[in-house]
Amino acid sequence: MYQIASNSNSVSKELIEEYRKIGTTIIADALGRFHTMQGICHFNHSEVKLVGRALTIRTIAGDNLMIHKALDYIEPGDVMVVEGEGHTERALLGDLLCQMAKKRRLEGFVVDGSIRDAVTIKEMNFPVFAKGKNPAGPFKEGPGEINVQISCAGVSVNPGDLIVGDDDGVVVVPKDKVVEVLERAKSILEYEENTVTQIENGTLDRSWIDKKLEARGIKVEF
Repeated sequence: MYQIASNSNSVSKELIEEYRKIGTTIIADALGRFHTMQGICHFNHSEVKLVGRALTIRTIAGDNLMIHKALDYIEPGDVMVVEGEGHTERALLGDLLCQMAKKRRLEGFVVDGSIRDAVTIKEMNFPVFAKGKNPAGPFKEGPGEINVQISCAGVSVNPGDLIVGDDDGVVVVPKDKVVEVLERAKSILEYEENTVTQIENGTLDRSWIDKKLEARGIKVEF
C-alpha cells in the first residue's frame, strides 16, 4: 500500500522548547513509565538532544522509498519516526539522506531498524536514533505510508506526537497530553532536585523502604 496523509502540527514551538529542558527519564516517569521505545540508541556524540513533532513513515523491511518521499513534507520542528519492522539486516538511511533532511531543517531521525555511515553521521551533529547499524544499503521500491499511525520500537506513534530523545533513549508524548505531561514532569523534576538537596544534607527520609517490606510481612532486622 502507498498512502500519504496530511499532518497537523499541534505542538507549539514554545512547548517544544520547554520539553528540551527536561530529560527522557523524567518524561517517562510523567508518562507512568509507558511510551518508551525499546532497543533504540543514538549514533551521535554524547549529550545529544532530540525534540520535535512526529512525521511518521511506515515502510517494509530494508526499503526507504517513502523515507525519501517524506523529505517533501518536512516542516521545521519535525522528527522523522520510521517503522521499519525492527529489521537490522539492511540499513534504512545513511549520511546522504541525513544531509538532505538536515538541509530541510528536520530535527532528526528515529528508526526502528538500522542505519549506516555511522561515523559520518556522528560528525554531522545531527540526531539519529536507531536499533543498529549495517553497511548493507536499502532498496527503493516501496510500498510505504506517510503520516499514519505506526508502531516504532514497541510504541504507538501518531503524526504530530511529541518525540523526545537523549542519551537514555526515546519517549513519545501523545499530542493530546503534551501540556498535562509537561506539568507532571516539572513536578517530578522539582521533587528530584529536592531529594538531591536532602541527600547532600543527610536529611533524606528512607523509612518508606522498611514500611513497604513490613507491609509484605518481611521482618526488618539490623
